[in-house]
Amino acid sequence: MLTRELMGALALAILWVNTLLIAAAALKQLAAVAATLRRLGARPDQRGAALIEARVLRGDGRGGALAGHRIEQVGRAGAGGSAREEIVFADSGRGGEIYGGAVVAGGREIAIAPAVEGEVWVSRAEIRAASACPSEARFDEAYQHARKPRGFSRTVEARIGPGAPVWLLGDVERAVDGAGGADRMRPALVSSVDPRALCRRKLALLSLGVAGVLGGLVGCTALALSRPRFGPLSTAGGALCLAFFLLVQPLGTALRDAARLPSAAPARGRWVRRRAGGASPRAASS
Repeated sequence: MLTRELMGALALAILWVNTLLIAAAALKQLAAVAATLRRLGARPDQRGAALIEARVLRGDGRGGALAGHRIEQVGRAGAGGSAREEIVFADSGRGGEIYGGAVVAGGREIAIAPAVEGEVWVSRAEIRAASACPSEARFDEAYQHARKPRGFSRTVEARIGPGAPVWLLGDVERAVDGAGGADRMRPALVSSVDPRALCRRKLALLSLGVAGVLGGLVGCTALALSRPRFGPLSTAGGALCLAFFLLVQPLGTALRDAARLPSAAPARGRWVRRRAGGASPRAASS
């Protein structure tokens, strides 16, 4: 027969296993971000790939873009109710492309080689700007498809264009002095944000997240095991353990998404139009 003590011990064991799995996943993600930061730490004067800061001179992509980050999405009509219409987008794929072009770094021009599949990082603000609804007519067209079972498919692309600051990871092939021509580079990464600063922020977020999850687990357990067993304080600890169990999974998912590097970060989003007042469609992050 299951006693209260045995059932409580079993519940705590389930809580600990579930929470430790979430913490382990976060630590694995933290190790991957730390490895990326180490890869970005090489100095330009060292041999091999190094990170350089430059400014885009020109690009061979659409609109003079040097590189772009693309996200494939499917939008479906949301439950906007009588007051509004909305299209809710879900990501179905992503990828980056380096179109090639030229940048200027330290007063020297560097020719950038194209790559059909390249790692491209852009900011959340650039993704939001690229995914915004352009017009009322576009919303009407998209909404008709979003109401169908297949939904409304679109490709969002955030581009790094002329004049933009850019960080590139790769080995610069120096041109021979007096021979003419520009330095050359085939970058493994093109980013519109400082990748080292971004990685440090992700590491701090993951570290705080893991510490918070483990601290909450220990605190709730200690309260649940306080004496007398199943007294008012212990019962309150048990209730906190239940609340913690229900919250830790969505919190872990939110931490994972927030700490993802830009090339793998979810975009999602939605277009919303108010039925009353004729307000223009707008895009909002989910």
